[in-house]
Amino acid sequence: MSADELELKIVSGSEVLGRFTVKRGLSPRVFSALSNLLPKIGVVSVGEKYVCLNMGLRIGVEKMITEASAGDVGYSPYLQGLVFFTSDSPECGFLKTALIGRLLTPVEKLRSLKEGDVVSVMRG
Repeated sequence: MSADELELKIVSGSEVLGRFTVKRGLSPRVFSALSNLLPKIGVVSVGEKYVCLNMGLRIGVEKMITEASAGDVGYSPYLQGLVFFTSDSPECGFLKTALIGRLLTPVEKLRSLKEGDVVSVMRG
C-alpha cells in the first residue's frame, strides 16, 4: 500500500463486512479528510443500487460522476458519507458523488445491511 492509497474496512460489531481502497489521485480532499478522521462511525442508508454510510462528512466534491459500476466507492456531500455501489448505476448524478476508490471484497455482505444499521470505518 502506497502513501497515495488507503486500505479501509467496514466493521459491524466484530464482523468485517468489506474492504476497500481510497486513492488520493481520485479525490485528494476526501483522501486527506479520511486519513485524519478514522475510525469513524456511520449510519446505513440503503438505495436501490447503493449502500451509503452517513458519517457527517462535509468535504465537498472535486469531480462528480454521472455513472458508477458495481464495486465503485464514492463520497457524496449530499448524503454526507461514503457510497458503495452494489449494482451498476448508469444514472447516479443525483447523488452528487465523487469516485474515491474501489471495493476489494464482493458486495454481497454490504447488501445484507439494513436501513439504520451502525457500522465503523477504520484502517484495514
